Amino acid sequence: MNCEKEKGVRKTLWMIHLALVVPAVACAQENPRFEAFGGYSYGMVWGYVAGQIVPGSGDATFPRFGSNGWTGSVAFNPTRLIGAEVFVGGLYTNLKMPSGGTEIDLNMHERSLLFGPRFSYRSDRWTLFAHGLFGEAHATVALTEPEALTPLGFVETKLAMGVGGGLEFTVAPGGRRGIGFRPMQLDWIRTSFAGTHQGILWLSTGVVFHF
Repeated sequence: MNCEKEKGVRKTLWMIHLALVVPAVACAQENPRFEAFGGYSYGMVWGYVAGQIVPGSGDATFPRFGSNGWTGSVAFNPTRLIGAEVFVGGLYTNLKMPSGGTEIDLNMHERSLLFGPRFSYRSDRWTLFAHGLFGEAHATVALTEPEALTPLGFVETKLAMGVGGGLEFTVAPGGRRGIGFRPMQLDWIRTSFAGTHQGILWLSTGVVFHF
């Protein structure tokens, strides 16, 4: 009888132990189902050809120039490793560029809407992720020359694609719910405005909300 009673006590203790440990492990491995990111961006743009923007100005490529803007994204994570992401962002430039002894005013507004898969490696507080993005980019580019009566340029919407990734730190963990800081997200976006190809090195930083 004592032996049977001892076995019953051991079984009960094991059941209590499992009841306490399994939820704790599940909570530790629980990933946020949705993530919303927003922040500041800086883009380095290159690849615009003068003759495609201002007819007759030649085939010289504009030097690289910097742009300030913003980035936002929403990610859906059905598993800890694989998810889907929607990326939106805008870059804005207003600068003067030398051209033949004169200055040209360059104004560029570019906005992107991209989609793609996302792959994440998660620890307790850190998340390292990479993604591939495909979608459209819309650009408004205007050049004003001293001799020109009206600005020259174009407004186009073209296909775009990109690859990149980033690093995220969870500031206030709470299972699926929490707040994180993304110190760096680096993306390379390829566009094809005005009959040529452009490249954008897109650097972002900001806040992430987990749901």
